[in-house]
Amino acid sequence: MSKSMSRKARANLMLLALAMIWGGSFVSAKLAMESFDPYFIMVLRFFIGALAMFLLFPKERKKANKATVVGGVEIGLLLGIGTAFQMVGLQYTTPANQTFIIVSYVITVPLIRFLVSGIRPGKNIMVAAVFTVIGVGFLTLGPDLAFNRGDVFTFIMALLFAVQIIRIDGYMPRVESAIFFTTIQIFVAGIVSAVLFFIRGAGTVVGPVTTKSIAAFLYLVVLNTAVAYYLQNGAQRDASPDESALIISSESLFGTFAAYFFAGEEFYPKKILGCLLILAGQFVAQVLPALRKILAERRVSM
Repeated sequence: MSKSMSRKARANLMLLALAMIWGGSFVSAKLAMESFDPYFIMVLRFFIGALAMFLLFPKERKKANKATVVGGVEIGLLLGIGTAFQMVGLQYTTPANQTFIIVSYVITVPLIRFLVSGIRPGKNIMVAAVFTVIGVGFLTLGPDLAFNRGDVFTFIMALLFAVQIIRIDGYMPRVESAIFFTTIQIFVAGIVSAVLFFIRGAGTVVGPVTTKSIAAFLYLVVLNTAVAYYLQNGAQRDASPDESALIISSESLFGTFAAYFFAGEEFYPKKILGCLLILAGQFVAQVLPALRKILAERRVSM
């Protein structure tokens, strides 16, 4: 295996681990919000995560260059605002709904790249977009054909995350330290969260504090923040935005399993159909072209 292939395989494994962590974050956030204000959770998770990164990797600060600092600030702003939409949206929708709506970035990433840089998406992207839109409709629209407020907030978060993926890809080749980039990113997200907390926060503790809610909060701080964003930033050195979006989108499956096993969420036929259509959209957008490319390469080598 060549060095470039080895780095790419490592990046893919990091992104898969990231998807598993983020898949569990929807249920964790829902459980944590039973005891704590969502903005308060954001403040603690980002500041504690940034402090942990800062103390654990002191030598990385010496590697900071302009791209590391400027990029970290920009991505941190996107992260803080996007997470606010996610947390507030989760108050009005279910973990399973949220995890499937968020993975719409597997479609929006190529579309945004086309609008910004003129990289035209293939016909498969357009077909996938139709699957995704219909799937989200089955998943979220009620009898009155109206979107749940939480679903709308979640979709806004998905758009912001798509922009985040593209911008990270632009910064990573110029960043000296992915670790310090992550530290700045999380710290800036913490500042955004603190501002939102003082403006819109309802307090700190909003319900009985339980062992379950504390465990969920620790999951958000340690795995879903410090570990997860380091994995994303490090992996995107060697993976394209479209590849990253594809692999990370598998969080929808992990999130669904978590919602079923840990949150007791039920899946009735209409909801299952919506989930299957969204997965079909992901398959058409990313997996099918990759399979065609592999088969074409095998024919050439034979």
